[in-house]
Amino acid sequence: MKAIDVARHFLFLARSFDAGDTISNLKMQKMLYYAQGWHLALTSKELFDDEIEAWQYGPVVKSVYDEFRKYGKNSIDFSELDSYKQSLSDETAEFLAFIFDETSRIPAPVLVKRTHQHKPYIDNYSEIKTNIIPKNEIKAFFNEQILQRSDEVRKGLGL
Repeated sequence: MKAIDVARHFLFLARSFDAGDTISNLKMQKMLYYAQGWHLALTSKELFDDEIEAWQYGPVVKSVYDEFRKYGKNSIDFSELDSYKQSLSDETAEFLAFIFDETSRIPAPVLVKRTHQHKPYIDNYSEIKTNIIPKNEIKAFFNEQILQRSDEVRKGLGL
């Protein structure tokens, strides 16, 4: 699958849930990063085959950035869905709905700040050149997040 397909599905969800025009290119990039990270950690498979790069404002899928760059800081227009045909498996669509629910309400600057604290971004960002964030590093980071959350849940339950 291509990252642009995931991005368009996020737009489809925004329109379906009447979330308004709320997804900028900046926010979309972070949503894609989280989707790829959680998918790698939970399934050991990549969600999309595009690379994620470490840019000044966090992780970016360049092909999707280029597709939506015309919107600048504004929300991506739902007209991008004019030729979109939802062809995802039920399992993938359900996973993306979960990621959408988890990330769509968080303002883009907060997502930027959070991703700037993630080890894969920190280890690969350079002011001098653009670097790819290796998928194995993204997977390892999100695997660690799963372990931390599981520890928090156990502590909360007194286990």
